[in-house]
Amino acid sequence: MSKDSLYDWIVIGGGVSGITISEILSREGKSVLLLEKNAKLASETSKDFHEWVHSGALYTLAPDRLLTLRYLLGATDDLVEYYSCFPRMNLIPTESGIEIKKDGWFNNDYIEFRYRAHKYNPIWLSTVSRALAINELIKNHDWLRRRAGSEYGSSKVKFSYNFTNIKKQLQNRESFFSIKSPDYTMNSRELLSDIVFACESNGAKIKVNSEVEYVNDLGSFVEVGVNGKTYKSNNVVITSPDAISKFHGVPIKKGYAPMAIVENIPEEESSFVELDYYVNKCINLLKKTNGVGQAGGITLNNEKKINDYIKYVFSEHKKRNPSIKLIDTYVGIKKELVQKGQERNYLYHINQNSSKVWSVVLGKFTLAFSMAPEFYRRIYSKNPTKIIRFSGENNNHNDLSKTAWQEIVEKNRS
Repeated sequence: MSKDSLYDWIVIGGGVSGITISEILSREGKSVLLLEKNAKLASETSKDFHEWVHSGALYTLAPDRLLTLRYLLGATDDLVEYYSCFPRMNLIPTESGIEIKKDGWFNNDYIEFRYRAHKYNPIWLSTVSRALAINELIKNHDWLRRRAGSEYGSSKVKFSYNFTNIKKQLQNRESFFSIKSPDYTMNSRELLSDIVFACESNGAKIKVNSEVEYVNDLGSFVEVGVNGKTYKSNNVVITSPDAISKFHGVPIKKGYAPMAIVENIPEEESSFVELDYYVNKCINLLKKTNGVGQAGGITLNNEKKINDYIKYVFSEHKKRNPSIKLIDTYVGIKKELVQKGQERNYLYHINQNSSKVWSVVLGKFTLAFSMAPEFYRRIYSKNPTKIIRFSGENNNHNDLSKTAWQEIVEKNRS
């Protein structure tokens, strides 16, 4: 299509939100133009993140009536339902949990949850007790017959779970009570590459180096200005938090996630997260290939604390694994739509800003697999098809960025 053509949809922002929305719309035969301001797709938040697939189990500790848990479980429901046609989507639903086949989007690398022992803190003992009970339910969920997103609401979680696992914690003599969680790691570039190839197979057009200058809803169609050119569309969806803030004045909260890229991780070490009643003491490690890993902690609100915090995180990891060496550090920027008084908001938000212009703020990367089908439902009042047209090869798309950790390793080992 030429710049004078009328698209069904223009998607602004080429992160995971824009990519998955473009694919689901083009899957249904809609003509789509995806615009990304950077030279590569997935160059910002989708580049910096951990590659951690959240089942929701981590958020069984959150005081949000298990809302984040239910959203994230729903993402796995939708991932299995709407993305299983992709050759490298390697999750297999069973009667007792999810199995991960070799060589695909996801790794058979389950993240160990390490709950710090606080035997004289009844609130922590009770909270962890419930979390442990729900973790077991998730790990053994019947994914063949029941959607998990609706299974674990606060009304369905037994009150007795608050006490079921207290005895185990009191009997534990280690500094942490550890379990293998239902969370695991992913190969995000393989996943995103396949979805981008599918977009193009469906006829979607992708333009990088295309920062949007204006969006004008004229009633009968929308004009979008890019680099002195004007594109026309029946509808527009803005998935870039910066563009949403620019065009609609919506305040987007920034968080800073300092990350250390380390090497010489012992082979026997697991990917893990340490969970503590005192949140600022939580740290995590996600293993990559060849002894490399991402060592992180919490997300900071104050940019001035980054340097001191990254030193703290690395020193704590060094205590656990003295052999590790620092390759380099970076800071991931998280952008979320929060309500007054909220510290964090991990959930996605789909908003209609005018008759033909929509905006989407994702939250967690994992939620993209629910957000994209839900966006389609909101617009067209029906479910998207589960059939895809895919002609991609088993390599990365040229317009897709590498992850931050990959770039750091390649730069320092070249």
